[in-house]
Amino acid sequence: MPYKRGGGRQCVVVNCSNNQKKLYDWENSPCQFHNDVNGKDCPCLVPFKFHCIPASGENRLQWLKSINRKGFDPPIKSVVCSKHFIDGRPTKQNLIPVLEMGYRPVTPKTPGRRPLKRLRLESNENSSPRQSQPQPDPLSTPVKRPSPKVGCPPDEMLTATPITDADEVFTDCQQCLSICCQKYPQDCHNANKPKLVDSSTQTIDLVAHDHTYWYSLKTKTVSTQHSSAEFGFENIQTDSDSRFYTGLSLSVFMTLISTLSTYGKGFPYRMSVPNQILLVLLRLRLALTFEDIGRRFGVSHQLMSNINVMSQHLSHCVVWLPRDTIRRTLPNSFKTSFPKTTCIIDCSEIFIQRPFSLKARAQTWSTYKSNNTAKFLIAIAPSGFIMYISPLYGGRASDNFITKNCGFLDYLLPGDEVMADRGFTIGEDMCSRRVKLNIPAFMKGRSQLSEQETIDSRRIAAERIHVERAIMRMKSFRLLNTKYSIKTLHNADKTVRVVAALCNMRDSLIRDDVVD
Repeated sequence: MPYKRGGGRQCVVVNCSNNQKKLYDWENSPCQFHNDVNGKDCPCLVPFKFHCIPASGENRLQWLKSINRKGFDPPIKSVVCSKHFIDGRPTKQNLIPVLEMGYRPVTPKTPGRRPLKRLRLESNENSSPRQSQPQPDPLSTPVKRPSPKVGCPPDEMLTATPITDADEVFTDCQQCLSICCQKYPQDCHNANKPKLVDSSTQTIDLVAHDHTYWYSLKTKTVSTQHSSAEFGFENIQTDSDSRFYTGLSLSVFMTLISTLSTYGKGFPYRMSVPNQILLVLLRLRLALTFEDIGRRFGVSHQLMSNINVMSQHLSHCVVWLPRDTIRRTLPNSFKTSFPKTTCIIDCSEIFIQRPFSLKARAQTWSTYKSNNTAKFLIAIAPSGFIMYISPLYGGRASDNFITKNCGFLDYLLPGDEVMADRGFTIGEDMCSRRVKLNIPAFMKGRSQLSEQETIDSRRIAAERIHVERAIMRMKSFRLLNTKYSIKTLHNADKTVRVVAALCNMRDSLIRDDVVD
């Protein structure tokens, strides 16, 4: 027979004798309420359960501090029974065992002072007017039952006096025993009200308490999903605040709100359209989590994963400029060296979470970044204006493959010049379209470059750096500079286009060299 000598696993709390043997005996002995069945087949609840102590981390330190055993270093499989938890088990609200821990918390006394002793006043026959009243017949009086220990004075404890006009008696010294009320006493509607107590049982009916305030904290429906927000567009008053929260100047931010407000009137949300726009910009600029934004604006985080509307109306800000516009806004540094330059291209990558599928992992693995990434092609005008953003590809795709298959070559016209890095070896495809490709020279087995090749390579590198600055401006929106979640990867294309459009709304990238 098991547990013949030992008790199996036992609760590590001081003076707690709950062990595995008691559970075994309960399961194999007749129930005291249902004598015909054993405990394991009985609908009655298990008397207690065991919960393992955390193996490491801050939670383990808090558990050991609450257990309070000197020099106690329990093994991994040490357990604490459920009777020491407020909720009967570890929960997010009450994670640490605090009940019946086998000791009393010692309050340190003030040194140098004698502790005060409070003496209980003994009641005399003439001290209380209640004692002078005639006593009722013992046969007609119910048996007095002890009242709960809630700290009431002896002369105010509930008595079993018969009531003729009502079946319930009021007591103003009872405390609300609900756990939620003990945690949020300022929201409890029953803390300062007299509690109704049944005169026949003298116990509090917890089911009769109506804690309606607790349900107000739950999620509402979509049409009413808004409460008082802690943050809104009204808080943005200065240009520095606007640049920090949105990446735009205050005047551009207000112009964006007035432009997009007409498209957001048909949505069934009670939140104002300016706050909806600010919510998306906060997500892009600061990479805040949906839970954080939901608490700032008082909305559900499940309604903030859609960027379709802003992508639909801001995608027109990323447009291929005509040739005469590119020539008119050409910086002075290009006019002397590369006057026919149409665009500067480069590829950039954003980190993503590791996919579950092995094939997707292989397709998104980047040997350059040593991580799973998504890659896109960017083309800017010589003035720094972003003209083209390609769809996202896996990090395994090369720069040449993306350039040939994303549709970028269809925007080029005969006579254009494209500036790129040395890795874009697409000269033949450009030549078939009568487009010139300006890239730094290759060594090709030589010991050094010629004088003219060195000068041209340095000039190309000095001008090509502007596309790196444009990418860095896009990465200032921290959502593109963090690891992208797999759950929101289906909106990554729209997110990149919206960020590119917002970068075009900022000041010119090479504004000092532009001549009107």
